[in-house]
Amino acid sequence: MSLSINIKEKLEEAIALHLDGQVRQAEQIYKQILRINSQDAEVLHLLGVVALQAKKYEVAVELIKHAIKIDSQQSSFFNNLSLALIKQGKLEEAVHACQQALKLEPEDAGTYYNLGIALQKLEKLDEALIIYQKAIKIQPNNAEIHNNLGAILWKQGKLDESIQAYQNAIKTQPNYAEAYNNLGNALQEQGKLDESIQAYQNAIKTQPNYAGYYSNLGNILQEQGKLDESIQAHRNAIKIQPNYAGPYNNLGNVLHEQGKLDESIQAYQNAIKIQPNYAEPHNNLGNVLREQGKLDESIQAYQNAIKIQPNYAEPHNNLGQTLLLTGNLHQGWKEYEWRWECKDFSSEIRYFPQVLWEGSDLKDKSILVWAEQGVGDQIMFASMLHDLSHMEANIITDCDIRLIPLFKRAFPKIQIFPRDNPPVQQLLDTNIDYQIPIGSLGRWLRSTTKNFKVKNQSYLQACPEKSAKLKKKYKKLAGNKPLIGISWKSRNQNFGEAKSTPLKFWIPILSRQDCFFINLQYGNVKQEIEEHISNKSDISLYLDNDIDPLENLDDFAAQVAALDLVISTSNATVHMAGALGKTVWNLLRYMPSWRWMLNKRDTLWYPSMKLFRQNKIRDWLSTFTEVELALDRHLHDAPQNNNRALISA
Repeated sequence: MSLSINIKEKLEEAIALHLDGQVRQAEQIYKQILRINSQDAEVLHLLGVVALQAKKYEVAVELIKHAIKIDSQQSSFFNNLSLALIKQGKLEEAVHACQQALKLEPEDAGTYYNLGIALQKLEKLDEALIIYQKAIKIQPNNAEIHNNLGAILWKQGKLDESIQAYQNAIKTQPNYAEAYNNLGNALQEQGKLDESIQAYQNAIKTQPNYAGYYSNLGNILQEQGKLDESIQAHRNAIKIQPNYAGPYNNLGNVLHEQGKLDESIQAYQNAIKIQPNYAEPHNNLGNVLREQGKLDESIQAYQNAIKIQPNYAEPHNNLGQTLLLTGNLHQGWKEYEWRWECKDFSSEIRYFPQVLWEGSDLKDKSILVWAEQGVGDQIMFASMLHDLSHMEANIITDCDIRLIPLFKRAFPKIQIFPRDNPPVQQLLDTNIDYQIPIGSLGRWLRSTTKNFKVKNQSYLQACPEKSAKLKKKYKKLAGNKPLIGISWKSRNQNFGEAKSTPLKFWIPILSRQDCFFINLQYGNVKQEIEEHISNKSDISLYLDNDIDPLENLDDFAAQVAALDLVISTSNATVHMAGALGKTVWNLLRYMPSWRWMLNKRDTLWYPSMKLFRQNKIRDWLSTFTEVELALDRHLHDAPQNNNRALISA
């Protein structure tokens, strides 16, 4: 009797020490008790809890399972076993342990919480959601359950409900830094950037020495364009945790955006040094090296990223574009197919029921060629429709609705529909033999430079009546001067700024008195033109208010066709002019889009196009000097007229 009383007292003492955080002392007493009674289930369980707290998960599982063999009626045994199994990654076993615990104690919120975690890690989100909701019903003031519920709702795209769950967690536990951080993530995804920043700042205020919160704050500050503040946030993260690769990678992204390419490279290299198998900085490093013209090193960086993460779409796509840029068309087109998996790709994939065409004979077969990307891309890729026609195929295609008049005029034997998502019903006809996105035609029809040989300068045709009318109108305004259209910026979501030129750089060209300049820049640019030109009596740029390129591309094609020369940065205008066979000068950034390749003055896509390239990164001045000299040669016989003014229709 005295022995049992002594064990009971010792156990109570050990539990008290354990609860007080004096785990080592408690562990010694538990072991003393086991030496007296090796089959004491409660003590075996408590020793398992000690092992769990010490992150000795294998030991914990062994001890708790031993306890359960002796006494299988304690829900707490199964509950703590589930925790140890979750830590080991044995999630299905953890689910089973939770289910056993709930049979013994159906209203235990902690067990529901553990079950929710296991299901969440198993990606069984709907089941986990139901379990967390049951846990909250039992224990509504448990902040961690609200936080985990929010994480599932966020992953399911239910942002409003997710935000509410995080706010409930914070209301229950106002100093819950992780919930503030998660709230910031959800708000950022909703585009509520200021509120998101406030949430991250609250997380930092609550837990100032956690690097991840600074890194998240830095990312959203970059999204707001507050690049210096973003850099400071990432540097704070690095200061707190110097061996954390993520902030170095994020810092590299901001420095890249600032144009500090060498510093950006150093940041990515630091990230890689810390975490060599972190694929993202390898890919980002490749992007900067490509921008610097170091293409062999860039290709190696992309290949490193792919080796680490074979299904990582971005480096595959970037590698494809770089190979196309260097003229390796065969391999380049193959890698370019990864574009559909990229997060920032400008087109959403559309699903069609027909078999994907992979270059087989199309004689007497039908093929759906469906549109992708922007207007300029659709125009350029449409040059390959003639190749399909020569294969005696029955072709069905769609395109931007604004291009339909042009395409119908150019391809009278092709059935053409407006691009839409979901597609128009005719495109879903299963009697059509094949389907392919128009950008993928290159893999089969442009695998070598020899495939680009064309007999005609043009493959699109503007409306002859419209074009003649505009030419007459412009000639009347210009006299005998050559008609030159200009466009100076791009709206490309990734490289629009780098491809665009300040209008002020055009002033020496627009000051010429021997030609008549016509605006081809789409979008509302009237204020920009007035700012740079209207107060200068010797400069003019005609704005034809009857033409809106964003609304009516057939009118725009007629306008371009009416001109003698087009000078533009790389945008939809150069594609339109090239496809119409007009003389067009295309001004390219130092490392241009893959389609323009390297060092060439001409392009495989448009025989009538001449390329003018930057000699250095972001240096447009030398490019414009070259354009001015070329224009001198082009117009050396043009008459002069010193009386010019801004004209607006």
